[in-house]
Amino acid sequence: MNPKAKLQPKAKLQHWDEQLRRLFGEDTYSEGPLAASGAGLRFFGLNMCGRLNPEQITFLLDALSQFRIICIAGQDLTTFSLAHFERFANYWGAPVPHPNNFLRGGKPAQSDGDSNGAFELIPFEKRRVSAVNLTFPNQLQCLPHQSPAVLLVSNFSGKITGVQDDKNPIRVSSGGSWHTDIEYEPLPIYVSMFLVHQSPVSRNALGKNWVEAPNATTPYLEGSCNELMQKRMRLPLNGETAFVDTASAFAALPSSEQLALEQIQLRRRLNQSDEGWLAPLVRTNPRSGIKSFHSPIWASRPRVRPPVEVDGMSQSKSRAFLDRLEDHVLQEQFRYDHLHRPGDITLWDNYMTLHNSPPAKVNINSVDDARLLYRLSCKGKPVLSLPRNDDPEWLETHIAGGYTTPIEIINI
Repeated sequence: MNPKAKLQPKAKLQHWDEQLRRLFGEDTYSEGPLAASGAGLRFFGLNMCGRLNPEQITFLLDALSQFRIICIAGQDLTTFSLAHFERFANYWGAPVPHPNNFLRGGKPAQSDGDSNGAFELIPFEKRRVSAVNLTFPNQLQCLPHQSPAVLLVSNFSGKITGVQDDKNPIRVSSGGSWHTDIEYEPLPIYVSMFLVHQSPVSRNALGKNWVEAPNATTPYLEGSCNELMQKRMRLPLNGETAFVDTASAFAALPSSEQLALEQIQLRRRLNQSDEGWLAPLVRTNPRSGIKSFHSPIWASRPRVRPPVEVDGMSQSKSRAFLDRLEDHVLQEQFRYDHLHRPGDITLWDNYMTLHNSPPAKVNINSVDDARLLYRLSCKGKPVLSLPRNDDPEWLETHIAGGYTTPIEIINI
């Protein structure tokens, strides 16, 4: 790829389809861009059960570097397993155990405990998946797995179908906050991906949506202006993942402002007492040369991780600076709400996007309201062949517990 490549224009997609058919077969095709900003490309007809050859993975890596979000549609979940999914993830980087699946120093890994505390896997039977499988025992079960890298994302966990529960009525959760994945570590997550098992099909709320917008307490810290809060709180209402294209947001600024922002360094911390480290606000994709904001948010993890500071600014000035930037990034022209379809693999580049989770019905008693996805995230560099050959010292430093995908998964 040309290191000076610009953002992909809508009119120049023919070569992607030509390469797609050459590499994956004549019955394959693409759809996109999916977003008004030019982000997002969906591929059809690709079977990810097998290994990829170097040309195929190069094509997919290049597509993500240009489009920031790609979707590989329609995997057959009777044959495509979570082992296949994790093997596929290894091409993109080293799979990372999710903090929901382990403890640090005896505390949940995303709490305020010792970030270097002893690593302890949560037994499978105590993870969310065990409770989820109780809800619809004859209709919907999680795909079998044991991997600590697989995060189960669902809106149900143990309420038996058809049983009335006045103490836990059906309600709508508040949804999430805008963030990138694990941006609070010295080496952040590069790629995250969903495998979709079930999406809600019920549409009985006002406006023919799945849920109505919740009147919930905001997850954000107090003090931001009303205009920014309104942008933050406009969440998708049909189980989508909301994305913001931070590459297009950066490209829309005047060149003089771009140059100034490229000099900005942010001090990030795992815990308030940490000295922290400096990380660039603007990153350049090594494959496409496209520049983008990486997590330009003052408090990406409200009440969980400390807010960031702009190097050379006080906390109050840092907040004012980053709130203005977030207000720019969250404009509608840079936003895309991705509706999940069963069997889809959806990947996003965390250096080139923000994302947010939707409000969802919880304590559900109908499978028509079920939202069930599996997530994997990767750090480090992609590879063109498997197994990976990551340095053990690098793994111990950057991957919780030094985890590597077992060889039996690679060889499935």
